[in-house]
Amino acid sequence: VPDPATKRLSRGEWIPIIVPKRKLMSDSMLREKKFLKSVLSILEERSHDRNSIVRQMAVRGLGNLVYGAPEKVKKYKKFLLDILIGALHDIFSSEVIGESMKALAKVLKALKEKDIGSSFKDLTQQIRTYFDDEDDALRSMAFVLFGILARLTKRKWKTYFANQVKKSWVTLLLHLQDPNPEISMECRATFQLCFPFLGLKRLQSAINEHLGGTAKLKPEQLHVDICRYLVSELLNCLRLLTGVVV
Repeated sequence: VPDPATKRLSRGEWIPIIVPKRKLMSDSMLREKKFLKSVLSILEERSHDRNSIVRQMAVRGLGNLVYGAPEKVKKYKKFLLDILIGALHDIFSSEVIGESMKALAKVLKALKEKDIGSSFKDLTQQIRTYFDDEDDALRSMAFVLFGILARLTKRKWKTYFANQVKKSWVTLLLHLQDPNPEISMECRATFQLCFPFLGLKRLQSAINEHLGGTAKLKPEQLHVDICRYLVSELLNCLRLLTGVVV
């Protein structure tokens, strides 16, 4: 239980206390049950602090549990996901949102699809809202997280995630030409991971050819190949419906 004396501290005084938690959460001492529960309780409380810097540091500390006590991540998965996904809704600080995204990237890599539970829907939808964000850092991390979810998705959430990809694939396609070259590369990797969920198997080889490796992307040719495929599929559908060769 947090020391009652600390509750009397002002928001400003909390900052130098919470900042060291970044290193503390990477310490092997976290494997001690009583110590870990006490620290998590403090960080949970501070994640709702009125001071955005305190919230940011608390979220960072929670993400660093992956380093300090990796075997505890699954045990506290719901606790971690609830706080970190909640931080994605922070309307006052983009820094808190960005920190939450980084923490989620760490935590998700330590989990499997079945571990995420019902949080999967809220997480996926919230990530998508940052694809077109003006903040480069948030936009970049949104693509990174969506790619991580693509890797995680196997069976339970496959249909749901496929629908989310279908809603996002045009946006992903456009951001292959993002003004920020680093974000463009992140989107490139994510687009390739997500494409199989569209079910366009005959186009997969062309996508791999365009997006695989590190060669300079030729977006115009990629768009032509996709459009050519879609037109071909449309003509095939018309032929099947009408019996007329188009």
